[in-house]
Amino acid sequence: MTDSRPSAPDHRRRTAISAVLVIAAVVILPWFAFVLAWYSPQATSRGYWDADFGRHIPDTRVWWWSAAACWALTLGSLVLCFNRRKAAGRWWIWPVSRVAFIITAFVTLQRVGAGV
Repeated sequence: MTDSRPSAPDHRRRTAISAVLVIAAVVILPWFAFVLAWYSPQATSRGYWDADFGRHIPDTRVWWWSAAACWALTLGSLVLCFNRRKAAGRWWIWPVSRVAFIITAFVTLQRVGAGV
């Protein structure tokens, strides 16, 4: 039978990685929530006609909701990364998914901010 807990060096490595991700989250997630709140009117808009340039600015609702979903998934991955560090099995998926969600969130926020 195998032990259901990771070894001591493995646990220390997991705790160190989780701590770094928590410290980064203290900076990134509140800023990200602020930017989502800043662009929140775009969550309900259907786009508008820009009279200065004579063109229609497209709908950005999908990008805003995608960014909000990435924020929630990032938070969930962070919590699971920290809570599952003592469990055996596939722990590595939580830090990797957190980084992937952060990158996706930045890309979608750029689309919201650009009005594309």
